Amino acid sequence: MSLDEAQPVQSKTEPATKKHTLEDCKAHNREEDCWLVIGGKVYDVTQFLDEHPGGFDIVLAATGKDATEDFEEIGHSNAAREMLDKYYIGEFEGGKEAANQVNATANASAKEAKATKTNSSFQGILPFLPVILVLVAILAGYQFLGK
Repeated sequence: MSLDEAQPVQSKTEPATKKHTLEDCKAHNREEDCWLVIGGKVYDVTQFLDEHPGGFDIVLAATGKDATEDFEEIGHSNAAREMLDKYYIGEFEGGKEAANQVNATANASAKEAKATKTNSSFQGILPFLPVILVLVAILAGYQFLGK
């Protein structure tokens, strides 16, 4: 075997780190199969769901995205942070920067959806606005002239 064909030797002390994409992580969003992305690392927390003090539904709500902000906002203890090591299964492809980008994209999409919903709600009332204004004017005139 030539030097060009030689495969790198894996260290016995450091196993190869598996890289997981966002699509990989999104596929694991159920009570029976739950992964979280926290700090650029991926954790399979399926076995922990029943033990989570806040309930499993809070954890499930954080799947399919970077859950770092959710994890940090709660103010988890050092013991909780240490527990993550037990559930570590690999790195998020692109690390912390990619995870942050996922969050930024998700937040922008949520804001856009909210703005669209607000605009569409107003547009639903718009055709009835003249009728509403006429009714209000009639009621106000009736009240004013009736007294």
